[in-house]
Parts: sequence; structure tokens; C-alpha cells
Amino acid sequence: PDVFNWFRHVDEQVKEQRIDTVVFCFGANDDSGSMTGLPDGVSLGEFGGARWTKEYRRRVGGLIDTANQAGTLVVWLGLPVTNDRGQSRRWKVINRAILAEVEERPGKAAYVDMYGLLSDDGDYAPYLPADDGQLEKVRADDGVHLERDGGDIIANQVVRELRRVYDLWSWRGQ
Repeated sequence: PDVFNWFRHVDEQVKEQRIDTVVFCFGANDDSGSMTGLPDGVSLGEFGGARWTKEYRRRVGGLIDTANQAGTLVVWLGLPVTNDRGQSRRWKVINRAILAEVEERPGKAAYVDMYGLLSDDGDYAPYLPADDGQLEKVRADDGVHLERDGGDIIANQVVRELRRVYDLWSWRGQ
């Protein structure tokens, strides 16, 4: 919160813009024991420990609740598997915390599992088979970011989540 106050920003935006849906995709820099916004001298212990996880979940849940109070659906994209096994393990910890908070808010929040969608049985995969069986490059050469085809996989899953809540296609019949 002392770097950028997401709570205030989300609250302002969903109210001012009358946003129906917000898609969150962040947390990649949160895989350390330090956390901003704590009083001087306060420590949450090491990354992934009980105190750290409790505070991280409180913050994730707070963002979801802030958006939900304005009637906004939250779709949260989990972090993807990367080509760095250590980073991927840490991001799984973050994803579990996010998923736990999303699951406590059925109908108000949805989770898109980028880790699973962009992996090959849980392992990093720079290429994945398309519907026609041909391999397509889904990951950038840095081993973290997405190529367009990877983004399309995630976008399609976001649309599936939105269709659970909204009628996205009835306008076609008009």
C-alpha cells in the first residue's frame, strides 16, 4: 500500500467508472518475506509462513471485497508456471492464497489458473498444442511472459468465466 494503494484505487475506479468486471493479474513481485505497508519493526516472518499467508490472504480478500461492494465481479488470473523452478514454487504459494480467497466468494469472484493452462502436466512449456494439434509458442523467451497464443488461451478462459455470470451472446440474435 505504500508503493501503490490498490485498495483505494480499485474502490475509486469501480465507483467512478461503474465497472461491472475487473480482471486482476498481479502478485509476481510478492514472492518474498517482505511486504509493504507494515509498521516499522513489524515482520511477518518468512515468505509462505503462516503469518505471511494470513496477511497476504487478507489483502487479496480485501481487494475482492472492495470491488464486490460496488457490484463488480472479480476475475483473478493466477500466476503462470515459469522456467525457473524456484520461482514457480513460490508463485504456487501465492496462487494458493489467491484461490482460497476467491473460493470464499462464489459468484462474486472467479479464478483463472494460468499455472495449469500454460503448463505441460505442471511443467514449464514454451510451446503447447493448438486445437489442430500443431505446436504454438505460448511463452516469451524470458520464460515468464506470454506470447499472443498464450494470451489467447487465457483470454478464452476469462470469457468462459464471464459467460457463467453474463449473457455475452444474445445480442447476436438481434
